Amino acid sequence: MFDAITEGIRKWLVGRFASAIKHTTRAEDRVLAVQWLSESRAIVASDLRPVEKFKELNTLISSRTAIVAIAKSVSEAVSNYRKSDLPLSMKIALPATLAAIPLVGGHAAGIAAFGGALGVPVLLLIFLGTAGITSIIEAVITNPEVRPHVAEIIEVIIQDERLRRTSARMRAAMKEQPMDPTRFAVPVEELALRKHLLGMDPFQFERHTMSFFEAAGLEAWATRKSNDFGADGFAVHPDGLMVIQCKRHSADNKVGRPTVQQFKGVIEEQGAFRGYIVTTAAFTEEATESARLSDRIELVDMDALVRWHTEAPTF
Repeated sequence: MFDAITEGIRKWLVGRFASAIKHTTRAEDRVLAVQWLSESRAIVASDLRPVEKFKELNTLISSRTAIVAIAKSVSEAVSNYRKSDLPLSMKIALPATLAAIPLVGGHAAGIAAFGGALGVPVLLLIFLGTAGITSIIEAVITNPEVRPHVAEIIEVIIQDERLRRTSARMRAAMKEQPMDPTRFAVPVEELALRKHLLGMDPFQFERHTMSFFEAAGLEAWATRKSNDFGADGFAVHPDGLMVIQCKRHSADNKVGRPTVQQFKGVIEEQGAFRGYIVTTAAFTEEATESARLSDRIELVDMDALVRWHTEAPTF
C-alpha cells in the first residue's frame, strides 16, 4: 500500500513539473526547461554526495530566469497540495514522504528545510530520481506546442541513457533535418484510403507514419534527409530506440529480402530496441521469412497500415 501511495505521489509531482513547463509563454523557454531537466537528471544519477547534488541542482535553477519561474510555479503547486485533486491518502502521506528525502549526513529534510521556493523543486527532483525526471521530459516533449523546436528537443533526447549504444553517425542522422509527426487528413472509406496513401508525397507519408508512434505516447519524429541507415523516422520506447523505414511503393512493387536484411543489420549494429519497415505495398515471401529470424524487426504492409487508421497500434 505504501509503495502505491509513493508511486502516486511521484506521478502527481511529474504532472506538476510538466504542467509548469507547458504553461510557459515562449517555446524557447520550454526547450530550455527540457535541457535543464536533462542536465538535472545527469546530476541526480552521478556519484556526488547528496549535499553536493543539492548545490549543483540549485545552481542550475538559479542561473536561468525562465527556470526560476518554472521552479516557483512548482513550489506553489506543491505548497497548495491540500487543494489539489490528490486522493486523501496521498495528501496525508505527502509531507512525511518528502520529509524523508536524504540530504546531509544521513539526516532528513522536508520541503520546508531550505525555506526558499527554489529549494523545493531541487528536493523534488532528488526524490523523483532519474526515472521520474525522464517522465517529466517525456510528458513535455509530446506536447504539440513544443514541437516547432523539435531540433533542439532532439538534441536533448539523443543524450538519453536508453540511446547510449547508438553510434555517433546514427545520432547525427537522428538530428538531420527533423520533421514533426503529422497526422494528415485521409479518407475514411478503405479503398479511398489505400488510393490516398499510395498517392501521398513521400515526406508527408513519413510524417503521417510517425504520427502513429507519437499518438501512442512515444517521442517520435521523421527526418527529411536520406542517410546511410535507411531511417526515415525515429521513436524512443521505454526499452530503447526504434528506427522506422518508410516505403511508399506502388501496389505491385513489393519490398524484397535485401531491404529487410540490410535493415536488420542496422538494428543489430545500433543496439536498437526495434525496427519497423512500413510500406504501401507488400513484402515478398523471402523478406517475410528474413524478418521472422529476428525478434527486433516488424513488417507493416498496406493491409496492416490501413488497420492502423482504425485500430490504434501499440508499440
